[in-house]
Amino acid sequence: MIDMFPMEKGEEQETYELIVRVFHKYVAPVYSENGVARFLGMLSPEGLSEMNNGKNSFVIVARDQSKIIGMISVINDSHIALFFVSPRYQGKGIGKNILDEAIKNCLNRNPELSAVTVSSSPNSKSFYEEAGFEVIGNEINEEGLRFTPMRKLLRQ
Repeated sequence: MIDMFPMEKGEEQETYELIVRVFHKYVAPVYSENGVARFLGMLSPEGLSEMNNGKNSFVIVARDQSKIIGMISVINDSHIALFFVSPRYQGKGIGKNILDEAIKNCLNRNPELSAVTVSSSPNSKSFYEEAGFEVIGNEINEEGLRFTPMRKLLRQ
């Protein structure tokens, strides 16, 4: 059974290692060397802790037993900053469940929220489209970090 909870103190390192592992497998191959270095340079267990303890940000982890198999972080109570699922758990609906939990958390924190946004890496764009996100701009290459701005409207 997969459970989802806010990341707890002490889980930052395991969460960080999951992100790095999944990033290298799926995202790094479509980034330039500079993009890979920039992404990894912005990431740290301490940064995850700060994100989790921020006023307008949070981190949710998914666990299978006690092992962290997925994570999502949201900043500004509305923007998905990081979202990674262990390869062997992909394609089973777990990512969708993590995303739904994060959106529910965003709405609990701000009931008036009208949209959630993400800067999707090239390999995640189709996942977000299937989850109801729409492209709101052209792909951007910012010093090797490639992403497409997307949003999901929460109210019509």
